[in-house]
Amino acid sequence: MGLRVNPNWLSEKLHTLDYTGELDVTVSYNKAAQSLIEALSRRDKMFKVYNLGAGVKRITTDTEVCPCCKRTI
Repeated sequence: MGLRVNPNWLSEKLHTLDYTGELDVTVSYNKAAQSLIEALSRRDKMFKVYNLGAGVKRITTDTEVCPCCKRTI
């Protein structure tokens, strides 16, 4: 039996995306990252994925701000 993404967690993140139009999530579970990226692609939302190391990813719809210095790109 394989691991899967908690449907309640995914639903909460997608509800936030639909309600606010923004998403900023840090995940270490690859299936969760894939699910969020697929949902963003289906909704035609611009997003960036930052690899933070050790398998941790930050997925954000804020594509205009540098994650390090917080200045506009």
